[in-house]
Amino acid sequence: MKRGWKRNTSMALSLALGLGLMTGGMSAQAEETVRILVPGLSEESTIDPVSGLETKGRGEFQDFLNEQIPGYDIEVKTIAWDGWIQSMEAMVTAGEVDIGFFTNQEGVPNWYTDLTPYLEKDEELNFDNLSEWFIDPAVKYSTYKSFNYPGDSGKVFGIPLTLACNMIIYDSQIFEDWGIEEPSEGVTFSELVDLAEKMTGTNPVTGRTNYGGYIFSTWAEWYALCYSAVKPYMSDTMDINELDMDEYVEYIKTSPEVNKFFTDMIRLVDCCNAAVATGSGGENWLTEDNDIAINFDTNNNTGTYMKYVYAGDESITDRYKPLLIPAGEYGEGFPEFFRFAIAQNAQNPDAAWEVIKAITTNKEVINFYLTNYASDKVTCLRDTEGITMMDYEVNKARHEYQLNNMLITDDYWYWRTAMQSVINQILSKQYSVDEAVNALYEGVSSWVNNIKLQSAQ
Repeated sequence: MKRGWKRNTSMALSLALGLGLMTGGMSAQAEETVRILVPGLSEESTIDPVSGLETKGRGEFQDFLNEQIPGYDIEVKTIAWDGWIQSMEAMVTAGEVDIGFFTNQEGVPNWYTDLTPYLEKDEELNFDNLSEWFIDPAVKYSTYKSFNYPGDSGKVFGIPLTLACNMIIYDSQIFEDWGIEEPSEGVTFSELVDLAEKMTGTNPVTGRTNYGGYIFSTWAEWYALCYSAVKPYMSDTMDINELDMDEYVEYIKTSPEVNKFFTDMIRLVDCCNAAVATGSGGENWLTEDNDIAINFDTNNNTGTYMKYVYAGDESITDRYKPLLIPAGEYGEGFPEFFRFAIAQNAQNPDAAWEVIKAITTNKEVINFYLTNYASDKVTCLRDTEGITMMDYEVNKARHEYQLNNMLITDDYWYWRTAMQSVINQILSKQYSVDEAVNALYEGVSSWVNNIKLQSAQ
């Protein structure tokens, strides 16, 4: 299988050379410029103060792309991760880039071009071989499905590059201090909360206060899948009026799974430093003075932990150990894919397609990106041979786990937005279990009814 493509430029070069000889001007045809937006890059190379690993700067990534994808003048632009959605939308819609990216954003039909015509006719990357290139969840989520834009159902707006694969991490030293057996593969989320409760209080060895857990609001809503408290939805039309209200909305009021999830989330928050309500309390994590037994803040800590893995820092990796997130009946959450897409205002969509195709299938490019900029991610490729980060057993396990346990659904925003709001209130200790259940029900009902009203206009 090819790992990238080269543009045939011999005829163009001959013509340009001829013109250059006649006019005394250019000796070669100018390469097509393709502007690509990649978030989170530094202008210069930096040394990570935690792991000591070097991270390449924007210019080095740009040079690397131009080496790997000849025939184009690739310009890499970047934005900060903070507020990246708004920044990305502004640059894409203003025509400042030819290639943008998205993860789970709803508004992509307004920003990007449907890639279906390319995937129907391209010889190297097409609908017939997508599953040969990428793991099944990546192929599934390449097809756009949204209650907000039912008319765009079935379109493909982006080709996947990386996949989020977060982990829960625990401090084995604190487990030893408390005389608690460390969790093993197959542990449930509820059992982890049980363990957190046992290690909340005064450490019997150090005499210091320990918190059994730590959690942050970002992505915490996906833990509902550990309890099967939310379920997948499949539709060909994505017409919100076809949603079975009893199955997907009304069930919330009496669901034992929803009740159990909120019960355990409240228990977990009771094991945490009260500062979690403001996003604080985890300052000592991954240090000698750590006071947290189990860190459930996967979004902010997976990448940091993996940097220690790549740096070979056994002082950290021997003490702090990862757990794959427990899966419920419908799998495990966090279906976030980093996808490259052609901006609707791209100067040359065909050139942009060729660059996207090369970036998402060229193992050297993928390896460079994962190594330098995305330590918390794994590749979406089915064949991982030659990608050095996949030499690590933990990454092999993460990749395999996502392949077999990813939640497969056509829409999750109908419950996710409401769940995010409820989790925030639980972190602030504002809700009882009954209040949380009622708030989720009201939030999901409101979301669905609002989309129904919009569909009738």
